[in-house]
Amino acid sequence: MAIIDYRGHRVVAQSVLPGILQGDKSDSLLYGSVDNGKKICWNEDFHSKVLEAAKSLHLKEHAVLDGSGNVFKLAAPVECKGIVGSDDR
Repeated sequence: MAIIDYRGHRVVAQSVLPGILQGDKSDSLLYGSVDNGKKICWNEDFHSKVLEAAKSLHLKEHAVLDGSGNVFKLAAPVECKGIVGSDDR
């Protein structure tokens, strides 16, 4: 992912994950939310990797409530998405 500021315009460029737009695993969300926090997915392995990145970025782990009132500990914004592609990467 890259954020480019050029002549007053900001462009966000992001690569497409292999197989993410097709097949059975097109909706394999491991971490975060795609519906503004109504449903939050959480995976321990992915969370530990996000914690490592968060430490480098000086982000603090925090509690987030989903639409049903369940509490999740995230180390990134709830809009952050952890997705597994069809090639399991």
